[in-house]
Amino acid sequence: MSSPPRVIYSMVMDQGATFAYQAWCLAHSLLRYCGADPADIHIQCTPEADLSARELLARRGFRIHALTRFGDGKYCNKLSQIDNLPTGAADIVVLLDTDTIATGDLRFWLSMEAVRGKLVDFANPPIETLTEIAALAGLETGERLPTDAGDGMTFAGNCNGGMYAVPASACAALSSAWRKWALWLLDNPEPLRRVGREIHVDQVSFWLALRSTGLPFEPAAANANFFVHADARRHYLDPNREIALIHYHDTLNVLGKIAPRGALAPNERAAVTRANELIGEVFDNTLFWSFRYANHPERGSGVGSRGEHLEYKRNLLRANGVEHARSVLDIGCGDLEVIKSLKFNDYTGLDTSVLAIERARSIMPDGQFHLGLPPHVGAADIVVCLEVLIHQPHMEDYRRLIAYAAARAGRSLIISGYDIATPEIEQNSMVFFHEPLRQSLEACSRFSSVRAIGRHSDDVVVYRCDV
Repeated sequence: MSSPPRVIYSMVMDQGATFAYQAWCLAHSLLRYCGADPADIHIQCTPEADLSARELLARRGFRIHALTRFGDGKYCNKLSQIDNLPTGAADIVVLLDTDTIATGDLRFWLSMEAVRGKLVDFANPPIETLTEIAALAGLETGERLPTDAGDGMTFAGNCNGGMYAVPASACAALSSAWRKWALWLLDNPEPLRRVGREIHVDQVSFWLALRSTGLPFEPAAANANFFVHADARRHYLDPNREIALIHYHDTLNVLGKIAPRGALAPNERAAVTRANELIGEVFDNTLFWSFRYANHPERGSGVGSRGEHLEYKRNLLRANGVEHARSVLDIGCGDLEVIKSLKFNDYTGLDTSVLAIERARSIMPDGQFHLGLPPHVGAADIVVCLEVLIHQPHMEDYRRLIAYAAARAGRSLIISGYDIATPEIEQNSMVFFHEPLRQSLEACSRFSSVRAIGRHSDDVVVYRCDV
């Protein structure tokens, strides 16, 4: 039996919390399903990409590269990827959009003899526009083929950009031609502009590069680039084989999971389930909450900071004297929805999300705010830490947070978490149970008393610990 091809994978992580969250999930899915080592996965970061996310990915062992923006500086940045890759050490190079996730072994769908990509989902741009562009470029259009969905037609090589697989031996020629034609399209934008498809410069220039170089091309099955953002039948799907890559576009919901649009067959639903289970297993607090604040600000810190839970916690904090405390340290301050109507003498907020800190500063300009758990933050009269422990995925994170909060409680610590494990907790990939919170708090030698002062959201218990 021949050994599988040597494959390296590349993606572009641009500015913003969504790209960082997606890159983390995609990279881990390649480890799980595609037999990749971390060093096989190359994450190409634009200058504005989140620095803390880069560092997190680098610590995991993924290859991090600085990517120079190309062409329009937005949709064409992926064209710079190949220059950063060790193509001599690979048989195949796979270029992926960050809004994809592996759910099976992608290597089955690759070729060392031909470039592969799945034809466009729909006729974007229309085939008439492609015909006009080819005429302007002095190139033949190539074979007419049906689009993956709908009743449209396109040309061979006009592929959805979610996945391009290129034999390593063809990378240099393709990269050079791809850049050339992208710049040409940016200088000749009228055909795409007329149909409102300027965003497809990277995709159309990939097709032009294939036409001009004559590199062999084979359409990939929809199993290697399965869309879930529209309700349509996929013409190029092999129903007898598993789906290896989902292209989910903008379907991530408030929990950071894929929520497909439209009905799916059992094997298709199974692929989405595999993707969502993996997303839950690799949950990272900082990446998730930054994604959440960026994309679902209406939900902010979650249901525990909205509606009846919000008012309950406000009243609980008032009743326990936070408005009269000399100083308050709020660990996991979030978007300040719970405490923004309270009055403080001296308030300091901590959070792992840069976006949360930015919003908190705009709401409470007189407060002091810091990212993470900085060691230089000193003691406060009352330390508050509500619904932060429940989101710690590892026992060491859970205990470190308790130790940090306890060490800074000058008079009292008001903290919440779980005392028992329940099926609901086990089924929710956003929350975690490690040990009873009361047990954890009573093990702290700083406290003279540990007493429950409230309960909300069914399972969350609030404790007051006095020094």
